[in-house]
Amino acid sequence: MKKFITVLLSASLAAFMAVGFSACENGSNEAVNLVAVTAAQVGVTDDIDYYVVAEPAASTKVKVVPSLNFAGDLQQLYGGQNGYPQAVIVAKNDLLGYGFVGDFLEAVAESKQWLLNDATSIQTITEAVQSHLTDGMSPMFSATNLTKEVISNCGINLTYAYNDKQEINGFIEIINSVSETPFGTAADAFFYSGDYPDVEYSGKVSVYAPDGAPALGIANLLAGEKSFENVTVDYNIVEPSLIQTYVTGENSKADICVLPVNIAVRLLGTGTKYKLVGTLTHGNLYLLSKSGDKITPDNIAGLKGKKVGVVNLAAVPGLTFKVILKNCGLDFVELV
Repeated sequence: MKKFITVLLSASLAAFMAVGFSACENGSNEAVNLVAVTAAQVGVTDDIDYYVVAEPAASTKVKVVPSLNFAGDLQQLYGGQNGYPQAVIVAKNDLLGYGFVGDFLEAVAESKQWLLNDATSIQTITEAVQSHLTDGMSPMFSATNLTKEVISNCGINLTYAYNDKQEINGFIEIINSVSETPFGTAADAFFYSGDYPDVEYSGKVSVYAPDGAPALGIANLLAGEKSFENVTVDYNIVEPSLIQTYVTGENSKADICVLPVNIAVRLLGTGTKYKLVGTLTHGNLYLLSKSGDKITPDNIAGLKGKKVGVVNLAAVPGLTFKVILKNCGLDFVELV
């Protein structure tokens, strides 16, 4: 499978050289027309044919806008074994000489099963996350709009760094090619590939994650304020737009942090202060539409001439969608 992904990535990069994009005002019948939208505009803008929205916001929108439906799965459209890497876990280098990080990851690995287990109520999950929100934050989801199906759509499935290097490097290389501000590349030293030694760590560890799918990815730890032998863990769920501030600066607050993969590579990719220890989510982007017409790998060319509103067009959602279009040989233009 890794060989397949490598071939796919190489083919995609070659295709990028032949397929371009531009910005225009009026749109094109020969390209997919992209426009930046806010979450509040999803489903209420009459001239937009499709929207690209992340879970759990996508399901929330479908629930409150009766005419809006799921129309495509970007993980399926992207291809590969797991879809595309999205949220990753990094840890400070000085923690990696202890067994704690390995124990922490083992606990995170149990999250998917815990979340989807019928014995785990939605109320338990939402309360676990909401009880760790930064003061003043409004929760991204609640017991009224979160379901087991939504959780399944969030792509939560921990994989370890020693298995992720090729996939992440390939993904970053591709999104760099469609980004006006490339994110750089990750050094080999950024990916932790060693064992977690049987050395005991004592003290306090601060964990930060953005609200949304990443917060769900550690909800089983939040629910019981999970601690480890001789280690007290301080869990914090913060505004997604602020997550990078917890790993920057001379005295960064996060000992362990969940970050978008592109931000992790751009800020920490040298591996000198933090290392990537795992990928927590593998994509949670979906196409929504009022038309009900489904988009699959076989008919994606049907997007030509359509207007697609993308929440966070300049970030990973927009870049991933551009990658998919280019993989399929489709031109796109950004409407201004």
